[in-house]
Amino acid sequence: MARILWIACAAPGSLFPAVPIALELTRRGHELTVLCAPGSQKTFESLGFGFRPARELRTSEFGAYERIREARSARHAGCVRALYADARRELSAAAYDAAMVDPLEPGGEFACDASGIPSFSYVHWRMAEAGLDTWFRFRVWDRTSPGAEAFVEWWNEQRALVGLGPEPRPPEEHVWYRHSRDLTLILGLPELVEPKGILPPYAVRVGPTVWEPPLEVALPEWVERLGRERPAVLASVSTVGAMDAQLVREAGQAVDGEDLDVVLTVAAASALPPLPENVRIVRFIPHGVLLPRVAAVVSHAGNGTVTRAACAGVPLLLLPDGRDRVNVARGAASAGIALVLDREKADAMRLRSALRTLLKDARYRTHARELARQAGRYDAAATAANAVEALLA
Repeated sequence: MARILWIACAAPGSLFPAVPIALELTRRGHELTVLCAPGSQKTFESLGFGFRPARELRTSEFGAYERIREARSARHAGCVRALYADARRELSAAAYDAAMVDPLEPGGEFACDASGIPSFSYVHWRMAEAGLDTWFRFRVWDRTSPGAEAFVEWWNEQRALVGLGPEPRPPEEHVWYRHSRDLTLILGLPELVEPKGILPPYAVRVGPTVWEPPLEVALPEWVERLGRERPAVLASVSTVGAMDAQLVREAGQAVDGEDLDVVLTVAAASALPPLPENVRIVRFIPHGVLLPRVAAVVSHAGNGTVTRAACAGVPLLLLPDGRDRVNVARGAASAGIALVLDREKADAMRLRSALRTLLKDARYRTHARELARQAGRYDAAATAANAVEALLA
């Protein structure tokens, strides 16, 4: 059996899709040790993994910058170097056979490259397999050259930060530079990928991995009643910034007086505007518990929420706010399971009209249920583990 170092990102959106693969590998007898930020130790140890702390850097460590993009870039460079050093140290200290690397942590992949250790990465957010790297496009790119050329230049700058030479893969493969050239596991529903690209030989689509932490307390009584007397809707926002507060306000006005029960999951309820009586505000409850009980989902088009809803056969009303969410929304609309609204133009009247259409037009529910049946045919964790064992062999 193999010893594997999991170089992880602790953010739930990146972590949760990878957990089923890690658990399947340990079930097969492989030993996984996690290298991640210290604050995540309890989470990983509760799942049965060994743990090694990596340094956790903050923007303030790099001084004051007048331009936000420069500050982000400086912070990113510092994190790349720090994780590279931590991963090289851990890979040298123990006899690992391979590393499992989150592609949002390039310092980890660079360390594997320098150490000669086989690696495999996983990606759940590659919803558009053609075009520019999503993270780079929205956070870094301020070059005047064409996007692909600018990304290749930037990527080689990242490699140079830790003393590595230019990327050995050809420039036309730049969409996949962030991912392991030994094995890349593409998670999520292939039916939602729009547009699909030509995969390199090391990339494998394995299907959706839907995982949530186990509940530590009993479900509230109202959850059991949800959706029994009248249709229920799940509304979810990731933050409570100005744009999200405005969306919540418009959504509240849209459902005011409607024969619906709405569950709104948010990070901090204290920052929200007043809402009508048929909206229940919940700081946290697993969406997997609510989805079997709701008739529709209203979301900013986060990949995790859309994937879970699709696997549960629930149609969506999506209001993407940029980044990869535009791609996610486009894929869901193309699959016939979602209506998409321009977030800046989505006032209460448009939201109410779209939600009524979503609930009354049976085609959305039919397409969502068919997609859920297709999703049930995937065994992503086993398919991924098989690919990893083939790499190890």
